[in-house]
Amino acid sequence: MNGIVFSILVVLLCTGLRSTLHAQFKPEVKFAQVGDVKLAYYTRGQGEPLLMINGFISTMSLWDPALLEELAQQHQLILFDNRGVGRSTDTKENNTTIPQMADDAAGLIKALGLKKANILGWSMGARIGQQLLVRHPDLIDKAVLCAANPGGRNQDPASKDVESKLNNPNIPEMEKVALVFTDDEAGRQAANAILARLRAAVASGTVPNDFNVSKETTERQDRACTTLWRSDNSNFEGLKNIKVPVLLTDGRNDVVDLPRNSLIIANQIPFAWLAFYEGGHAFLFQSHEQFAATVNAFLR
Repeated sequence: MNGIVFSILVVLLCTGLRSTLHAQFKPEVKFAQVGDVKLAYYTRGQGEPLLMINGFISTMSLWDPALLEELAQQHQLILFDNRGVGRSTDTKENNTTIPQMADDAAGLIKALGLKKANILGWSMGARIGQQLLVRHPDLIDKAVLCAANPGGRNQDPASKDVESKLNNPNIPEMEKVALVFTDDEAGRQAANAILARLRAAVASGTVPNDFNVSKETTERQDRACTTLWRSDNSNFEGLKNIKVPVLLTDGRNDVVDLPRNSLIIANQIPFAWLAFYEGGHAFLFQSHEQFAATVNAFLR
């Protein structure tokens, strides 16, 4: 660990501990039976429910703690593990598809006794969010889709070099992390700061220590959000029937799910909002204050 990262970690760890002592928040992980799987989840904050749908092989503990703190001031956040991720169970058969994970999310909303909820999905979670809107429109009040991709022939794909690095098991993890931030000093500082906030949150107990994802789940999710999603043209067609308010967001320099995809989706969904921020694929962490302010205004 270099000196800059260590300094950031020390400062943010102390800040995180002070905040925890003041708020006294500790996550209580619970489980909901949803069809043939048990989904692990926890809630925090006050207000209207906001279901947080995370991305590829990301657990409920991998949201930026600073973003959660901003959003929890005005919303009851529902954070959960997709099937096979972290503490959620999976089936022996490979039923992992984007539509199936959308059905899981719908089942969780129902299992919690909610008639409706707002949703916020990032990356693969934004794919799930689109299918949740298409397949279960009556369960959603408003939706925020971050770094979304419409799938099929309508998507603007990432470069072959980026896709190769993301899918290559021999590429060091930090190189993959770098792909979701801008390739400049601001991006590197943001990546270091967010990793430090995550370490601090785990150390102080403000997020669950829940980061395990099996090789099998990784393979299943990769198939779901790449191979199957690329061949699915029906999602894009279904977007034109969405009647609830939707906010599309992305980083101006996203190289994983290119910003044009958000524009494509926004043009397909009637009266959709569209906003871009400084940063790459992880713009909602790098620009968490501005992003949270927009989300709060949209969901008000």
